[in-house]
Amino acid sequence: MPIILADGSFFGTLCAIDPRPARLNTPQTIGMFKLFAELIAIHLEAVDRLAASEATLLGERETSELREQFIAVLGHDLRNPLASIAAGTKMLAKEDSKEASGEILELMQKSVARMSALIDNVLDFARGRLGGGIALKRSPQSLEPVLDHVAAELRASSPGRKIEARFDLTQPVDCDGGRIGQLLSNLLGNSIAHGTAASPIRVRATTQDGEFQLSVANSGDPIPPKAMDRLFQPFYRVSAGDSRQGLGLGLYIASEIARAHGGRSA
Repeated sequence: MPIILADGSFFGTLCAIDPRPARLNTPQTIGMFKLFAELIAIHLEAVDRLAASEATLLGERETSELREQFIAVLGHDLRNPLASIAAGTKMLAKEDSKEASGEILELMQKSVARMSALIDNVLDFARGRLGGGIALKRSPQSLEPVLDHVAAELRASSPGRKIEARFDLTQPVDCDGGRIGQLLSNLLGNSIAHGTAASPIRVRATTQDGEFQLSVANSGDPIPPKAMDRLFQPFYRVSAGDSRQGLGLGLYIASEIARAHGGRSA
């Protein structure tokens, strides 16, 4: 007797074997076999539904935890630059020295830039998850000036860290230069946050056979193997208690930029 699931798919056959001859072609025997086949199908479907419900519940619980962590970290990271701007405005209201005012304004501008970067990351996350991916403005271009500029920015903002950059770009790259710069900035920021200051961060970029490759390498504690599969997921942090890791969106957005260009992250 065939076992047919609710979606019409064939699962298997219910069989009975007995060495004694028996008459099977009776309504009672066929009805019994049919009933057993239906009961087996119902049981299998109930098991599948239970497993699916448990997986959905687990996913919702993880999403809820990530959402709470995200809100907490975002609130924390925005509060600090806001407090800096508020303190700066109060000092400017009392300060008469133009030299001191210039320093205060520079600090405030850095705080605004930090807030802007946080908001940009949140917007990129929303576009990547809800809008069908990160939008690009592609054109063939030389990427070396873009990559040089990003490396120089990170050197200036982290004077205690050494960044070695080598670019072997022999041909233009069809890409969104601003997005590639953002990708490199996110990778370098992650390396600065988690690498050791005793060793330099090495940036390499090459073009070969029409393919562009960009790599960032640093020294430090190795990433746990169990964390590797989730490294490019949004909000993921190897250590949830480490506030240096920000929103946990940098590597996710870098991965989405690579994917939007038809590439991959590893």
